[in-house]
Amino acid sequence: MTTDNIRYWGFRIDNRAQEFFRDELKDGRLRMGWGYEGQDLRGPESAWDAGTRRNLRALRDVKKGHILLVPYLPDWHWVAIVEATEDWDQSYRFDIPPNHKDYGHIFPAELVKWFSREAADVTGNLRAALRVRSRFWSMDRLSKDIDTLRNTEQGNLDKSITDEGRLHDAIKSAFGTAFKESVFHEAVYENLNKEFDNTRWENVLVKVLETLYPAPCVVTRVGGRNEKSHGTDILISLPGVGDGPDHVIAVQVKDWDGSAGNYPVDQVGKAAWWENESDYHVIEKVVILTKAQRADNPRLEAHGEKENVRLVFADELKTLLTDYAKRTIGLDPSD
Repeated sequence: MTTDNIRYWGFRIDNRAQEFFRDELKDGRLRMGWGYEGQDLRGPESAWDAGTRRNLRALRDVKKGHILLVPYLPDWHWVAIVEATEDWDQSYRFDIPPNHKDYGHIFPAELVKWFSREAADVTGNLRAALRVRSRFWSMDRLSKDIDTLRNTEQGNLDKSITDEGRLHDAIKSAFGTAFKESVFHEAVYENLNKEFDNTRWENVLVKVLETLYPAPCVVTRVGGRNEKSHGTDILISLPGVGDGPDHVIAVQVKDWDGSAGNYPVDQVGKAAWWENESDYHVIEKVVILTKAQRADNPRLEAHGEKENVRLVFADELKTLLTDYAKRTIGLDPSD
């Protein structure tokens, strides 16, 4: 394959299981950090949830010879350069490992080399692109930057790590050894569920979102008398470009358990009110269900997709809370 035909991608793993992902890649299997029961990409689309569909692009787009950059492999401060060894839509497999309840997606790939984020030949644009929070994203615009690293001797890619980077590695290694994030993940959520009802959850989530969406974003609780008109409990505003209107994310919060009806989606669907009354541009509508599980709500999820409303169920809320907790102790949530 010529350079002109190569495509370049970013690919994210679950950095809580680095050793597992390293071992799998040694055996020619690149696992994705999502892939629990029911997410097999070979199955009928009618059985997929929204999370499954977000992984579909990787299956369809990656061909033999394409290059992927995988942050946090082989360790915290490093990035693996990986090459697809087959067309992924032809050689994909799904098999959940026995010691995990996740990571079932298997893509054929091999490790080419790795680099420190602070190596001399790593450009600022590339460092910035590696901070993207998506599961899978295009890095074609940085093909020249990536090719430079592919053509650099391995020794020059790892010897330039800064003292700050080494400090970061040492702290993260100790943190991962001493701190069981999965236990923390569940404990924070369970403790909050004992303390808060629907109204107080809104207050909690304002604090969480203020931390995750820092200035110049503004997070405001807007429920009250006018909620029947705009269907919004929390509004996240981002400054517009130039004299343009502010962009806003409308959030509806429901402290619901079990199977939920379509009402929350229909309620936040009224968020167009903000464009008519306040000259905002609504860029996203979100429903957070604090206790409900995605698996119990296929109809609600389908309705949300139809109405272009993102649903955050209990498991995703746990991740938000963990990200918030990391920020409060000075860690990047992506770590």
